[in-house]
Amino acid sequence: MERSARFRPSRASRDEATNDNYRIDIDCGRVEDGRMDEGAKVPGPDALLKPEARITSGNGTSRSRSHRRKKLIRLALALAVAAIVVTAWLLWDRTPTGPPQIVTLPNGLEYQFAGVTYGTKNVPPSLEAKLVNSLPKGLANMTRRYAGPKIGQYNSGASYKETELFVWFQRLETNMPLGITSSTLAARLADQAGVEAGAPSYAAFASSVVWSYAAFPVFPRRSRVLQCNLYPFGGPGNPATPFARVTFPNPLYGDFPQWKPEPVPAMKMAGDLEVRLDEFTAGRQQGGATVVKANGSRGLPVPPAIRGQDTVTAFDVSLISWRGTNEAWVLNSAEISDATGNVLRNNSFHSSINVFRGYSGPQQPGKTVCSETIRGTLWPDEPAWRLKLEVKRAVGFAPEEVVTFKNVPVPAVGATNATTITKKVGGIQIVLTKFARRPNITMNALGMYEMTSQIWVELPRKPAGVALDFLKMTTDAGEAEQYGSGTPEFGYVVYVKTIPTNAQTVDLTFVVQKTRVVEFLVQPPKPK
Repeated sequence: MERSARFRPSRASRDEATNDNYRIDIDCGRVEDGRMDEGAKVPGPDALLKPEARITSGNGTSRSRSHRRKKLIRLALALAVAAIVVTAWLLWDRTPTGPPQIVTLPNGLEYQFAGVTYGTKNVPPSLEAKLVNSLPKGLANMTRRYAGPKIGQYNSGASYKETELFVWFQRLETNMPLGITSSTLAARLADQAGVEAGAPSYAAFASSVVWSYAAFPVFPRRSRVLQCNLYPFGGPGNPATPFARVTFPNPLYGDFPQWKPEPVPAMKMAGDLEVRLDEFTAGRQQGGATVVKANGSRGLPVPPAIRGQDTVTAFDVSLISWRGTNEAWVLNSAEISDATGNVLRNNSFHSSINVFRGYSGPQQPGKTVCSETIRGTLWPDEPAWRLKLEVKRAVGFAPEEVVTFKNVPVPAVGATNATTITKKVGGIQIVLTKFARRPNITMNALGMYEMTSQIWVELPRKPAGVALDFLKMTTDAGEAEQYGSGTPEFGYVVYVKTIPTNAQTVDLTFVVQKTRVVEFLVQPPKPK
């Protein structure tokens, strides 16, 4: 009797075929009306296996399951390695070797030098502090409250915009005084030859916390050994003699390129603007009366400094416009750097502010002269420093650089209007973010910025090579009196001393312009 038939391999056969990447070659044809097509073949038990696609099932192929297992194994190994690396980093003992270096403060507190770290966060070199710092902020703060004095530090959780070298001191509990005492010290870095430079750090030590530190933005990276000298802050005594000193290996010691200096005076062109570096020096800025510099500007004398004194890097510049006599150029920023990666900056200049406010003008048509400084110096054993000057116009703006926010609502006294207003000038966005109204100030005291009315603006994404400046403000009830302006990290703020009491709206005018940059390679002045 003729019957249709199908071959059903056993489970063992299927598994075997699957594992060997084979399938059973079955040509059964079509079955219609209970009959098998002619030519249909039913393989017997000795049928050959042909290398074709694998037999699949609803749970995926064995190869895919094996591939997933391998991926999981690799992931587990990667996590294990990461855990080992993190644990090793946390357990890495950065405590100095050798005899302990003990510092006795003028108030009697004793501290031990505990090591150095390098980064943007002030995390002490201890396992507990590192673990707490790795936690989410809320959990970290709660842990600090319950962890006790082991991780208690001055200015806990502070972060820095640039990487800095942190020198750590741990309080010894053997001589705890009664009550809470504190002391501020001037800390200065020196190289292995004892030459101090850089910018000072004013370190706070308090008996209520265990950890204190001094933070340095620059340090002599060509020196194998560094020194941290501690001086009384604002107290009597010889500034040339530190009352304490600690030494430690340089964590970033290495070989670096050598720059070649250019002679000064020097001249560079920034487009059609001539920038002249008339004089360059470094030392202690002397108070008192200003003196006339070689380029006609006025500035404070800068004689050579001795160890223990605060220092500045000073430079005299002439800015000469050849395009027109109605322009006045000023400094927007300045920085000095060296081939090892050290950088010191200044973004605020008295001469620039005076020209912008109309207190002073060009020495002659199209020419502005200035005498400015950058706080601190770099190490003088470098063959050359780079002085980078960024300049902008203070007079003679192009129409497309000026933008006005018209009819901005004036909030009531004590209120803040946080409604954002966006404008675009020269393809650059400027956003007015906040208007905080405060009572008018009638006195002329300095340092009252927090008491003034404040208007906040910003440039989204902070485009490089762009300067934002406030020009003027007019209300619907008369003039408002500006107190000042500033550029904190998160925006630009206009401080307003008085606003007419019946003012309802205000027009705010700003200038947004592209800056220009020139660079000079100068020979470092030798210390005294």
